[in-house]
Amino acid sequence: MNAIERATAGAKQTAAPIEPGASGSCLNTNERDAVAALLPEFGRVGDVERIFALKRGLTYRAIKNGDIKSVVIRQKGAKTGARLIHLASVRDWLNRQMQ
Repeated sequence: MNAIERATAGAKQTAAPIEPGASGSCLNTNERDAVAALLPEFGRVGDVERIFALKRGLTYRAIKNGDIKSVVIRQKGAKTGARLIHLASVRDWLNRQMQ
């Protein structure tokens, strides 16, 4: 099974634990690059919860602490907008937590 098949199969499973390898990750470098290519560059808070299983409060706390990059897009003078989260920064932050 290649990295793309494993990534999409892993997205369908929710409770299957993955044992990390010697490098601290279950994927080798080529497989990590393939998985990264599958992720969109930005997503909403709900996407972070769905993809990485991080709850909303933890996501906002990590943004506040500068661990995760995000941007708010809104029109001039508007009170509300859309917060977009850089998904690669979420993945990198999670990888740092494993060390």
